[in-house]
Amino acid sequence: MKYLTLIFAFIFSCTASHAAQSSQELNASEPIEVTVGMYPFAPFVEQKEQGVLSGMTLDMLTALNNQQNKYIFKPFVIPPKRRYLSYQNGDYDLIFYENSTWSWNEYDVEVSDVYQVGGEVYVGLNKEGRGQEYFYDLTSKRMMGILGFHYGFADFKTDEAYLREKFNMTLVNSNDKNLSKLLTGRGDIALFNQAYLQRYFFENPKVKDKLLVSEKLDQEYRHAVLVRPGIQPSVEEINRMLKSLQRSGIMASLWKKYGIKANK
Repeated sequence: MKYLTLIFAFIFSCTASHAAQSSQELNASEPIEVTVGMYPFAPFVEQKEQGVLSGMTLDMLTALNNQQNKYIFKPFVIPPKRRYLSYQNGDYDLIFYENSTWSWNEYDVEVSDVYQVGGEVYVGLNKEGRGQEYFYDLTSKRMMGILGFHYGFADFKTDEAYLREKFNMTLVNSNDKNLSKLLTGRGDIALFNQAYLQRYFFENPKVKDKLLVSEKLDQEYRHAVLVRPGIQPSVEEINRMLKSLQRSGIMASLWKKYGIKANK
């Protein structure tokens, strides 16, 4: 009887050990959750009043989640002005559609390959006799921009008091609000990223003739992913995933969906 008891004990021990090993293997295969910081920046991130998120960044995260099973990318929404403090606090580890020149030199980040280029342009009302010279002198204009955004003409400073005093600039939290103000004459020049304008004209072609868009750029975008050093995925892994999206045509299909011209 004692012999049988020992056999059963051995079998139970082996079964329990195998179950524990299987559980560990299952946990090891679970995707690593990666928190991605993002702030409203149309058309890359758009947040409706109900809190629903949409935009190219969200679509890109979906594509990344679908193409591999090692990581699962999840959004973490922040106001533009708080993205640096939020990064310092460890709220997120990656941020897409960012430029390292936007005050990130003070922070410990690694920068991916550039995956999309673009720029910021000046936009005014298209009136008879008005041409590109309208954008030569900005100091006499009522300027409009977005809270927390960096603009080349203002040396990339984001201080509201400075922008208001030096450039008579009003700041709101969305491109749509600035466009509405511009169309109703409540400002002279608004700044928009080219991707937003391309998407807007794609959806509202009749508005295009009402606006005068500058040929010169306020700044050029070289969009990359900023990555916290030492995390998974590494910046090298991010580069490989971005290249996979480009080679598969998924990146181009996203541009087409939002009416954005492909990179030159």
